[in-house]
Amino acid sequence: MPKNSHLWGRVVVEELFPEHFSWQQPDTPKPTFHQGKEPGPGYRLNHRGMAECQSCGTLEKATISWPEDAYWQWNIDGYELVARNREHAQMILAYLRERKRAPNRKPALRHIPTAMLTKQLAPVVQNRVERALEQA
Repeated sequence: MPKNSHLWGRVVVEELFPEHFSWQQPDTPKPTFHQGKEPGPGYRLNHRGMAECQSCGTLEKATISWPEDAYWQWNIDGYELVARNREHAQMILAYLRERKRAPNRKPALRHIPTAMLTKQLAPVVQNRVERALEQA
């Protein structure tokens, strides 16, 4: 299991910023995840995060609106792709470059729209991500 990970039922939860947001397991009988402002018990995804100052690199706790607040965003042929940070964008790019991609993707790669992995669209996505990484 990766460092800073916890088992919640059959789900592995990885803490991205454990020093700022330590994992608190929700009081639910089974792992339940919510997007956006969905009500109910469980864990709300992409609600808390870190904002990085572009000039000094300082990180601050922040309430985020995902994916609208993502710095790394691409809309290609109507499909949205977002990355948490530069490292995540590089991980996505490495996955796109693989000849034989594992069908069982890491959690950080599960939200790549399937259409972006096709022979027709993957090269376009790869080029856009590469250009964004070069320019930043």
